[in-house]
Amino acid sequence: MTVQPETVPKSLALAIHQSRGPARVFAVVNQSGGAGKTTSVVNIGACAAEYGWRVLIIDGDAQCDASVLCGYEPDEMPNQATLYDVLIGVAEFEDAIIPAQAGKYGEASTKPIPNLWLALASPDLEDAEQILAPRMGREMWLSELVDRVRDQFDLILIDCPGNLGLIVVNAIMASDEVIGAVKPGWKELRALTRIEQKIEDIRRVFPVAKARLSKILVVDAPTHRSQGAVYDDSKKEVSSAYADQMLPMVRRSPRIPEAYSAQQALRYFDRAGEATGDYYKVTKALGFHRRKR
Repeated sequence: MTVQPETVPKSLALAIHQSRGPARVFAVVNQSGGAGKTTSVVNIGACAAEYGWRVLIIDGDAQCDASVLCGYEPDEMPNQATLYDVLIGVAEFEDAIIPAQAGKYGEASTKPIPNLWLALASPDLEDAEQILAPRMGREMWLSELVDRVRDQFDLILIDCPGNLGLIVVNAIMASDEVIGAVKPGWKELRALTRIEQKIEDIRRVFPVAKARLSKILVVDAPTHRSQGAVYDDSKKEVSSAYADQMLPMVRRSPRIPEAYSAQQALRYFDRAGEATGDYYKVTKALGFHRRKR
């Protein structure tokens, strides 16, 4: 693959940086789409980056939503290596890691986000299951990539597709901990049980796997009962069932989809918003407070 420096951002392979790791690695999962995984990954990453931690987001979803929210349209960057190129062996992982952006890449007002990097996805990742299936050690592909860069970051967040397939298995194998992102509804609550079972199955088959469902993050939480009695009741049910694992809840906000359209993390799009503040609380609850200089 030929990378044109004038049309693509500087990759990790070309960057000068200080190694501080090893990183803590989190996979953010749910068996269905629309559960707030991508929003949470990008906004936790942006908050931790602001606090002075070096953060990598791995976009493992063919929907490419984390890449879009970090400023990139993969289809518009034919010369830039992606995670799919790494998968098929035509690029190195470091070449697919580029600086996250606040706004669409290439626009005059867009700036790189300090301390935040992105492993760019591709729509072609929809073929990843078929490509990985016949490989020896297919469940360890992402673990090997993460191990290559773990010492260069403080936090690695893996945005997973909305299923429990082979890419998600790879993400769980590569992680230290799993965060279950869930909206406060009965269907979403039931999904947590399947996630727990999947992780236990992985740990039984692969004794080297260390991740557990250690944290539950409720997003799109109603702020008062008039926003939905079912949601309100199920929110209480999640809190009751997973009390020791609960992260601070993220409140419902119309600014979240607006921020996605603007391709900006909330800390840039809606600095004083309630949901923005909630993600700062989540970041701190994960242990990433502002670093002392």
